[in-house]
Amino acid sequence: MSNHNGRAAQILFHVIFLAFCLFTTIPFILTIIVSITNENSIVKNGYRFIPDRFSLDAYRLIFSSSEIYNAYTISIAVTVLGTLLSLLITSMLAYAIAVQKVKYRNVIALLVFIPMIFNAGLVPWYIFITKYLHLKDSIFALILPMLVSPFNVFLVRNYFKSLPPALMESAEIEGASPLYIFRKIIFPLSAPIIATIALFYALAYWNDWNLALWLIDSRELYPLQFMLFKIQSMINYMSSGGNYGVGSSTLPSDSAQMAMVLVTIGPIVLVYPFVQKYFIKGIMIGAVKG
Repeated sequence: MSNHNGRAAQILFHVIFLAFCLFTTIPFILTIIVSITNENSIVKNGYRFIPDRFSLDAYRLIFSSSEIYNAYTISIAVTVLGTLLSLLITSMLAYAIAVQKVKYRNVIALLVFIPMIFNAGLVPWYIFITKYLHLKDSIFALILPMLVSPFNVFLVRNYFKSLPPALMESAEIEGASPLYIFRKIIFPLSAPIIATIALFYALAYWNDWNLALWLIDSRELYPLQFMLFKIQSMINYMSSGGNYGVGSSTLPSDSAQMAMVLVTIGPIVLVYPFVQKYFIKGIMIGAVKG
């Protein structure tokens, strides 16, 4: 009887899991199909898995200007450089407040925690970034304001505190410096949490367009998300004023939105499989230990 119940429970689990996979996959498939659907067909029939007419007008419109390739370059550079710097500073700061021998570590932890609760507001932040740090219209304006996340710092700190203290103590007895211990022992043992926050930072840098809106004036420094925002604004403006091109061809508004989704998520989809195996372990240990 117990074997029968166990088999029934297993079948039910697989059915639920399959339904969940379909629930998450079908919208993505529909997004791909709509992005290559003729706009007139969308206007006439709505979103369909088997459209009347296919068209690549949305992708032609997005990639019609060379600026989109420059925006890709800017976004990749900002994401890679920003993620590396954020990982370095976050992990070193987390290590400093995780080691009990560090003086005033609780004060440092409090200073890190305060921004999670209180926010000075957008105007003081903007004045500080532009008048004191002089980051206006600079590529570093897309990196430095997001350099450290207090939430990620505490995730990494909790993971560091879960490591056996004997490892650090034995290294100290052998004469290893704190920097050597961090670089050769702590950091290599922390692959799960490092991969987890690397994904967090990469997603934040890749998807951000607010910093470009507030701080960037030069078109050559526009990141991908902001460039697509400008393209979408242009599409909406032109759609409200009539037809696109010649004849009865309608400006690809809906299909362009779906195409933009695919254009933006492509690199992240390629990166995620490499960190997925660390993600669950890192986020669980970093969240509950400490």
